Amino acid sequence: MEIISELKLEKYLKDKPAVLIYFYRENCGVCQVLYPKIKQLITDEFPKIDLLKLDAGCHLKLAAQLRMLSVPGILFFMEGKEVFRSNGLVSIAEVEAQIARPYGFLYSE
Repeated sequence: MEIISELKLEKYLKDKPAVLIYFYRENCGVCQVLYPKIKQLITDEFPKIDLLKLDAGCHLKLAAQLRMLSVPGILFFMEGKEVFRSNGLVSIAEVEAQIARPYGFLYSE
């Protein structure tokens, strides 16, 4: 697994218009249950978002720099700016609600 540095992440966020970062830990039951639901939501409702799944244990420095101090952690960026953040348990409905409006503005047809 490649460790993503803060510098690489900054470039990634500049190159991609919409990115959702999902921080997890292997031994976190909630993380393991929530991720497939987040992935399905992104695939079905927000297909232009790039989903980046990062193990908080392997990316400890990056998680700390981003203030992701508990898992599961979700960070949503649009055009390089943080739009939504969640630490710990969050509902799929809340994630969807927080993403829908800015996503609609960026990708309105």
